[in-house]
Amino acid sequence: MEVKTKVFILLAVFIACAAVSQGMPMARMQALRCLCIEPQSKFIPPRHFLNVEIIPKGPHCKNVEVIATLKTEEKVCLEPTAPWVKKIIDKMLVNSKPREISH
Repeated sequence: MEVKTKVFILLAVFIACAAVSQGMPMARMQALRCLCIEPQSKFIPPRHFLNVEIIPKGPHCKNVEVIATLKTEEKVCLEPTAPWVKKIIDKMLVNSKPREISH
């Protein structure tokens, strides 16, 4: 096999590997970032909530994130240090604990 052909094949394999491996980190980078850029601390009545999701801090984000889905289907990031948000989180934690059944 000619040297030019070997170099061409090696270059083609290198480019193919680079293209495949470059696609994965980009997708992973997007998954590994904070979802809440500017959390709100303004009070929202809990009766407007459809769901509240608490995402603990980790390698994806250094902050705890609280995301409320409103009944209008809008998602809102809540400031986890706001007193009213803390109360909602505490209530969720109390309600999620298994209870003993007394006989």
